[in-house]
Amino acid sequence: MISIILALSILAAVPENVTEFDLSNGIHVISRTVTGGEVEGVSFFLVGGSRVLDESNQGIEAFALEAAMTGSDTYPDERWREIMDYTRASWNASYNYGYSRYHLKCLSEDLPVLLDGFADCLLEPQLDSEVVERVRNSQLVSLQAELEDPDNRIWFVANRGFMGAGHPFMLRPDGIPSTIESFTGEDARQWLSDRVKSGNIVITHAGPTPPGELAAILETTFGRIPEGGDVLPPVPEFFIDGDTLVCENDETLSAYCVVKFKAPPAGDEDLPAYTTAMGVVDELLWQVLRTDNALTYAVSGGSTNSYRQNWGFMYISTTQPVKSAELMAGVFRDVADGNVDQSLVTGVANNSRTVQGISAQSMDSQCWMLGNGYISAGDWRTSYMLQDSFEDLTVDEISRALSDWAQDAGWGIIADSSIVDFSEFEPWALEGE
Repeated sequence: MISIILALSILAAVPENVTEFDLSNGIHVISRTVTGGEVEGVSFFLVGGSRVLDESNQGIEAFALEAAMTGSDTYPDERWREIMDYTRASWNASYNYGYSRYHLKCLSEDLPVLLDGFADCLLEPQLDSEVVERVRNSQLVSLQAELEDPDNRIWFVANRGFMGAGHPFMLRPDGIPSTIESFTGEDARQWLSDRVKSGNIVITHAGPTPPGELAAILETTFGRIPEGGDVLPPVPEFFIDGDTLVCENDETLSAYCVVKFKAPPAGDEDLPAYTTAMGVVDELLWQVLRTDNALTYAVSGGSTNSYRQNWGFMYISTTQPVKSAELMAGVFRDVADGNVDQSLVTGVANNSRTVQGISAQSMDSQCWMLGNGYISAGDWRTSYMLQDSFEDLTVDEISRALSDWAQDAGWGIIADSSIVDFSEFEPWALEGE
C-alpha cells in the first residue's frame, strides 16, 4: 500500500500542494499538483553523477541513457518516434556532478503511454548497433566542439587547480572523446542493468494529475524497476590549499581567465548571503573592467548553489589578462571587506528573488527544484527556501559569508604565449593582507 505524506508549507515561497510517496519498490516520488491546465512535467533523476564514475568510464551513463531512450523491445524505434509525433511530447536530458535527469513535458492524457514507454526503454532497451553509433557520433561532435573552443575549455583548466586530482567533480558526466569512443552497446546495457534500481531513482512531477492517479500510473510503469541501489560516498571538499594557477597555451587572440573558490553547499544557511555577494561581485566586475577600464566585452561572476559542494567563480575574456586579473581580485576583496553600498546589496538580492520566482513557474523548473532540493540537501523545500532567504540581507552578512568560504583560489588561464608573457602570471590572492 502506498503511503501518502502531505508536505506542509513553512515559508511563503514553499508551495502547500506537494505530496510525497514511495512506490512499492521504494522509488521516492514528489508531486506538486498544479491545476488549471493540461500540461504535465515529470522528471526522472538517476542519483550519483560523477561519484559513480571513474577515469575509464566517465560519460557511460549519458551514453547509455541517450541510446536507451531511442526505443525498446515493446516500443521499437519507429513506434516510439510515432508516439513522440502524435503526442507532441518533448524530452530533455542533463548530466551533472550529482545526477542524470530526464524530463518529460506532455499533455495529461498522454502521460500513461509515455511513462510506460520511458520505463520500458530503461528496462528493455534495444541498443542496436546503428543507434549506438548514432549516439556516439552525436556526443563526439559536441565534445570536440567544446574542446576546440577555449571559451568553453577554460572552465576545466581552472578545475585542475581548484579541485585537484582525485576529486569526483574532475570526472566529466558527459564523458571525454576517448571514453565515448570505447563504449559498446553491451557496456550501455550492463550499466543500465546495474544502475536502474529503485534506490538510485527519484521521480518528481508538476501538473494537474492528482497524486493518487499519478501513483497508479507510476506503479504500473516505474514500479517494475528492480529494488536495490548504490551506497554513494560523500562528496569530498575541494582539495585546494593555497592559491594555484594553471596555464594553457593556445593560438588565440583573446586570453581567457577563470578563477574558482569554495562556496557553501546546498541547504547551508550561508548560501543566500554568499549568492548575493557574488551577484554584487558580478555587478562591480562589469563596472570596473568593462565600463571604467574597457578591458573586455565579456566578464561575469557568480556561484553554483545546487551541489553538495559548490563553488564561486569569476570569468573574463580579455587581451590584457594580468591587469584584468588584478582588478578582478580587487573587486572581490572589496566585497569581502564590506566596501560596498547597502543599496547595491538590496538591489541584487531583490533581483535574485524576482528572477528565481519567475523561473520557477514552468513545470520543468518545478520538477527540477523538487528533485534537486531532495537529492542535494535532503529536503525538496530547499530551493524554495533559498528564494525567500534573499530578503533583508546586509553588507555585513554578505561580506562575512564571502570571506568565510572563499579564501584560497584556483586560477586558470588560456592564452597565446607568443602574444602574452606567461612569466607575468601569478595566482592573484582574493584575501587582503
